[in-house]
This record gives sequence, structure tokens and C-alpha cells, in this order.
Amino acid sequence: MDFHLDYGLRIHTEPKHKSLYEWAINEVEADGSPIDQDQIPWEWTLFFSATSCVLTNQLELVAKSSLTNESAGPPRFETIQTIRMTLRPGVRANGEFVKDAIFSMFGTKRIIQNFTLEIRPLDDPSKEESCSAWGSVSYTSEVDFCNETVDDCVWFHFYMKPETFANYLALIGQGRIHDVIFSVGSVEGFYSEWSPSISTDRVKVLLSGAEHKFDLPPDFQGKPPRLGRVNTARLVLHRHLELSKDAPSPYPVEVDQVEPEEQPEEDLVALGLLRTEAQSAHVAASALAAAPARAMGRQTFLLAAIFVLLAYIVIWK
Repeated sequence: MDFHLDYGLRIHTEPKHKSLYEWAINEVEADGSPIDQDQIPWEWTLFFSATSCVLTNQLELVAKSSLTNESAGPPRFETIQTIRMTLRPGVRANGEFVKDAIFSMFGTKRIIQNFTLEIRPLDDPSKEESCSAWGSVSYTSEVDFCNETVDDCVWFHFYMKPETFANYLALIGQGRIHDVIFSVGSVEGFYSEWSPSISTDRVKVLLSGAEHKFDLPPDFQGKPPRLGRVNTARLVLHRHLELSKDAPSPYPVEVDQVEPEEQPEEDLVALGLLRTEAQSAHVAASALAAAPARAMGRQTFLLAAIFVLLAYIVIWK
């Protein structure tokens, strides 16, 4: 396997800013001369945005091999579910990416383009949720008599509770998520120049494999952190809702402000609130016919009243 590295590495315990940090890593030329600034472990938060997502359901038949001494039992099926996201450094703000640090492997100036987040449920609910990182320097190897080249890459592995995983799987599968932000902090194996700020624009990655093997000075205590453990991780799923500017007022409308609706005449006739022309003519004719009767009744009443008055006068005398 041929690793594509351009520079060597060294640790020195007498850095330029001894009061700020006790040791640092340098990339060096073949003659040992440093080519860049001191690199020290970076403990602050780094941000990534998901650019694509793949949901995988895998069914696998597992059986013990007859070539081993293990007792052969019946084969069993295993179901493996994963959420795999392609990442890029930074977060989107006003249509542009910010906080987008440039990552590269120690020993090379190449910019890492391949970042992946793989999420899986814990196989044992009693285990603690965790996050780790793995990476590889670009290399060329022979596979089936053909040379294949693999690019620089960094993978994050996030293990979470089954119920949490099921919730995320449903949200993403139903298309209810518009963007995903993944952030990590205190990642062992991430280095950068010393800075009074809590942000950086360049990060170097130190791997745990043979590609980044180097000798430690006699006075160096411990081991330099290499890519592996992620001490803090956060996964944020966003859904954007467009709220209408012409939404109805939430306040109740007063009754006296509501204008009554104009109803058709046929509806008013049916309700007895309006008469037709025929009904109006009938009512008028009935009133004319009843007028003589009402006049005769008044005359009869007047004559009866006069008769009663005369009778009262005669009796009184």
C-alpha cells in the first residue's frame, strides 16, 4: 500500500510559545526543516452541514463457517439499519457557508473533500451513546491485479439509543427535514495553530495508523492524541416553515362590525319576510271587502249607546 504523503512529522517540546503550550507537531521537509506553524490539539467546536443522505436497511444471513472448530448452528438473519450523510465543513448563512474550516491530513497540503457521518442504533440499549472518528490518508493499492486509489477521508460514527434512531429515521424518511447540522468538539486527532479565538480556518488531522508513525522525543510525556474519540457531538435537524404574511388576524371580530349578507327575494318569501305581488293584491282586496262591515258595526254601537243613555235619564227622574 502506497500512502500519498509529502512531508514528515516531528514533535518538539521546546515550542516558540512555551508559555502557551508545552509541545507541538510540525510538518518537516526531508532535511528536518519545518514548513508550517506549530500545530496543537484543537478543542473547540467544528461545524459540518449534510449535503446528501442515504437510508439503508440491510438484511444479512449469518452462519458459522464449517472451516472453524465452532459448532455449526442454524443460520440467523440480522437486520442492520443506517443513516449515512455526506458532509461538508461549515454552516449555511444567508446563502453562503461560514465557519467552513479547511481540513488536511498531516504530511500533505491536500484539502480533504470526503466527510461522512454514519448513524446506527446501539445493539445493546444498556450501552452509552457515543461518537468516534476514523480517517485515512489517500493511498494506492492493488486489488485483483488493478491499482486503485482512495482519496483522503474522515468518517464519523454516531451510535444512539434505538428509540432516538427510530425517531430520526422517521423524520428523514418522511421528508420532514430540510437541513442537518453536525458539530463536534474536543476531537482527538484534530490540530490547529494556537489562537486566542475559539474558531479556526485550518485543521490538520493526525491518524492512528502506520501512515502517521513517528518517533517521540525522550522528554515527551504521554502520547499525542490521534484520531478516534469525539468528546462532544451534536446533531441538529431543521425543518423550515414559510409563514404567510397575509394570515388572518388572531383577534375576534366584533358582531356589530359584520355586515349581514343580502339574501335573494325567493329566500325571504319562503321565510315569510317578503310578499309576492299576488299575495299583496289578495291582502288589499280583503281589506276593501271588510271596510263596509267595520263601518256598519260602528253605527250600531253608537245607536245602542244613545238608547242606554236615554233609559238612564228616564229612570233617574
